[in-house]
Amino acid sequence: MLAHSTCDSPCITHACTAPVAPGDRLSYWDRYSIDALVGLRTTSQSPDGLVARQTNVALATMGLADIAGNAHAIERSAHLVGMYPKDAVFACHLVKGTALFIQGGEQFRLAAGDTIVYDTRRPYTLAFLSDMQQFLVEIPVAELDACWGVRVDDLPLQIAPPGGVGAALGAQLRRTLRGYLQAPTPEGSIALPACTHAVLRTMAQSRLRGPGALPQSLLHLLAARMHVARHLHDPDLSPHDVARATGVSVRHLNRLFAREGSSLAEHIWAQRTAMAYRELVRPGAKPAAVGEIAFRWGFSSPAHFSRTIAAAYGAPPSALRRKAQG
Repeated sequence: MLAHSTCDSPCITHACTAPVAPGDRLSYWDRYSIDALVGLRTTSQSPDGLVARQTNVALATMGLADIAGNAHAIERSAHLVGMYPKDAVFACHLVKGTALFIQGGEQFRLAAGDTIVYDTRRPYTLAFLSDMQQFLVEIPVAELDACWGVRVDDLPLQIAPPGGVGAALGAQLRRTLRGYLQAPTPEGSIALPACTHAVLRTMAQSRLRGPGALPQSLLHLLAARMHVARHLHDPDLSPHDVARATGVSVRHLNRLFAREGSSLAEHIWAQRTAMAYRELVRPGAKPAAVGEIAFRWGFSSPAHFSRTIAAAYGAPPSALRRKAQG
């Protein structure tokens, strides 16, 4: 049925319909989804009803769900959007099965390995046509462009790997998410959001730029972003460390990052600052000390953290926290 983790961070919950009477499974699933994911209505034509299980992880800056079950459909109608508002974008990566996604008059057929990015503020239907498994990544709408390089106007966005490098990106996403779900360590909780965003950003950019948009340089960028994400908490992380791990020079990486308007060093500090800021102003969480947040994200001192946050967001950490808490 429903179980909660004993740790405050991350918050992990589980749901499984197997112990529930077949006639009650759909209502049980929908009640759980309202609290753990999003308000929706589930239907199933199976004589056993919905046979499914779900794990949800709520991190400071990202949500993650692993959902598997038999064929079924979910609908988020205009009524449910109004009743259960959610200012979030979902990226559904289909691990197993086939599906049909409908939103705003557009239809997308999904096969295993495909990803669909969509806005939960708009009604949609997602029908799984066979036994299925999906990984679902959730971020706030306001962070869509910064995290994935995608505008809300681009959505819904289907990313269907054409094979080769595209398929390798999908496999990397699955390894990243599955590896964390199998062993959700504190260190992994810190690295997971940035690692996941790095892969999804590369996948989205390959889709938006059209065929042939996955040159080796884009893979170098991904490798650099992934290394930064995994070591963001290390105060000694430097561009030279990233270059050695990536197998190319700092100069080459700086050229690649310059195409996106920054240098490698600026990217490292922008990521540290953004992740720290999100934790600082996250609503509904037990607040960590400002010094603890600074240390966790690799800042050399609380004073350094305060100056950096103030320069990026217009106010020191304590003032931003007070404003976020209302």
